[in-house]
Amino acid sequence: MDQDTAKISETIDELETNLHAVASALRRSEAQNIVETNVITSMASGLIPVPIFDMISLTNIQFHMIQTLAEHYEIPADNINKSLITSLIFGSLPAISILGLGSFFKSIPGIGSLAGSGSVSIISGAISYAVGQVFIRHFQEGGTLEDFNPVSAKEYFNEQFKAGKLIASDLIQEIKQRKKDKLPDSETSSDAA
Repeated sequence: MDQDTAKISETIDELETNLHAVASALRRSEAQNIVETNVITSMASGLIPVPIFDMISLTNIQFHMIQTLAEHYEIPADNINKSLITSLIFGSLPAISILGLGSFFKSIPGIGSLAGSGSVSIISGAISYAVGQVFIRHFQEGGTLEDFNPVSAKEYFNEQFKAGKLIASDLIQEIKQRKKDKLPDSETSSDAA
């Protein structure tokens, strides 16, 4: 009887471990969907034609995404320490410099507006992706908003920022391809001529 009890106990432990792994993967997948939605929203905010408003919009999107992720991980989000989060976002000087430069280019009539919007859109999406990945990892590891340390997250943020630029660029290409696929044949053939 003791062998049977031990076997049942071992099977239950194995099932609990598997169930925990599945629940964790599902939670992470849902968190990735939250980030993806905010990447798209951030990219759209990068197209705001008014300089500086795009950066203000991006900051608001970041705080909303972090709050949504915290709620998803059942972490109290009442006291988001905005200064710590802002230091992570703005602590990556190259990304913010490029974002600010792109925002500045929007003030140049015509081509500056188009070039600035495109670059700001990609950078905005990349920043959202990186911030989202940082907080997913932090929350998955049991972290809270109170114990978040932007200095220790900076290296991971920079890695994810690079990955985010590729993802944002791919999203733009996908949108362009979908738009091209929806054009009637007469419009695509006249473009080729």
